Amino acid sequence: MDQTKSTIAVIFGGESVEHDVSILTGLQFLEALDPDKYIGLPVYVACDGSWWTGDALLKRSNYPFEKDARQDLTSVSLSIGKNSTFGPALFAEKKGILGGGKTKVIPFNLMVPAIHGSGGEDGILQGLLEGAGVPYAGCGVLASAATINKDFTKKTIAAFGIPVLPHIMVHRPVMGEHINKESIQDDIGTKMQGQTYPFFVKPRQLGSSVGVEKVDNIDELLAALLNAFRLDSAAIVEPFVANLVEYNVAVTKAFGDVQVSAIERPHQDNEFLSFTDKYMSGSKGGPKLDNAPSEGMASLRRDINPEDLPREKSANIRSYAAEAFNVLELAGSVRIDFLSDFETGDIWLNEINTIPGSFAYFLWQQAEPEVSFTELTTALIEEGFRKFEGRHKETGVKHGGSVIFSRN
Repeated sequence: MDQTKSTIAVIFGGESVEHDVSILTGLQFLEALDPDKYIGLPVYVACDGSWWTGDALLKRSNYPFEKDARQDLTSVSLSIGKNSTFGPALFAEKKGILGGGKTKVIPFNLMVPAIHGSGGEDGILQGLLEGAGVPYAGCGVLASAATINKDFTKKTIAAFGIPVLPHIMVHRPVMGEHINKESIQDDIGTKMQGQTYPFFVKPRQLGSSVGVEKVDNIDELLAALLNAFRLDSAAIVEPFVANLVEYNVAVTKAFGDVQVSAIERPHQDNEFLSFTDKYMSGSKGGPKLDNAPSEGMASLRRDINPEDLPREKSANIRSYAAEAFNVLELAGSVRIDFLSDFETGDIWLNEINTIPGSFAYFLWQQAEPEVSFTELTTALIEEGFRKFEGRHKETGVKHGGSVIFSRN
C-alpha cells in the first residue's frame, strides 16, 4: 500500500431499484480520482446484499455480476468497531485447501457512498460508517434520512418559505386491508388547494423517477398506488404541472462557502422526466460499455443555463437551492430539482438528491468558475475528512459525569 496516497473506497450497487444507475456513478467517481493523491478501491454491493471487491469490478461490460460470475471477485465485510491497529478496513476471508483460512485485512482511509436510493442515500449506510468510525464523503445520517423522504423534505423546506407543490401521503395498508378510496378523495379535496386531475403518484423514498405515474382518475390513482406500494411503504400524490419544464442545479460546500452550479433544463420525451430520459437517452438510445463509457446522468440531453430562462427565475432557483442546502445541513455534491410552469413562470422545489447520478459533475463543469470532475472528487474527499474530524467528541462516562461502575 502506497503510504503517500490515501486509499478511497467507493461503494456502489446496493439492494435498490437504482442498483444499475449506482454502478455507473461509482465507476465514474473512481475514474475521476486524482492518481497523484488517491488509490481507488471499488466496493460492490450485489443485489443480494453481499459485498465484493476486485479489479474486475472496474470493467462495465462485466456487469451484472450474478453469483456464477463472482469467481474473480473477493467477498468482503466492513470492520465493525474502531480498531486502532489498522483503522478503517474491509475483511476478506482467504479459504485454505481444507476449508479454513486467514482473514485478510484491506485497509482504506475514506469511503465514498455512491449507492442511490434505499440502503445508501437514506442514512442507513452513513449510520453504519459512523458506528464503525469510518470517514466518509457526502451528507450525514440526519440529512440523508430527511431528504430521501419526500413528504418530510417538502414540509420542512416549506416552513422556510421555499415553494413546493401541495401533496397528500398515502400509507400502504396493512395485510388484509384495502386502500381507503373515500379517505384519499377527502384528502385530495381538503389538501390539494382546489387541484383536480391529473395527478402524479410517486413512491415516498425513491429517486430516478422510478415508480412515478401520471393518473387521470381515481381508478388509475389506486392502480398507481398499488404499484408504488411494491417499492415503498408509502406514496405521495401531487398535482400535474401544466406546461411542465424541469430545472436542476447542484449545490456544494466542499470548496468552502456554499456554491451553486450551472442550471440545466433537461430534454424530455414524456410529460415528465422519466428513467429512460435520464439514463437511456444517449446517442444510441442505451447505456454504452467499455468501448464508449456510459455517462449515466451526464449523457442526458439538456440545455445549460438556457437563454430563455428569465433572470429572476434563475436567481430564485439558485436562492431556493442554497437555502434548502443550508436548512437541511447538507454536504457533498447535492442535486436539487425544480418543476416549473413555463407559461406562468411558477416554480416549485421538487426533490433533493444527496447522491445524484454522476455526482452531477457535468453541472460543475459548466459552472462559473468551472470545476473539473477530478477537482470535484478531490474536494468531496477532503470535505469528508474534515467532517470526520469535526464529529469528534468526548464519549467516556467520566467526561459526562455519569460514572456508575468504578474504574482503575
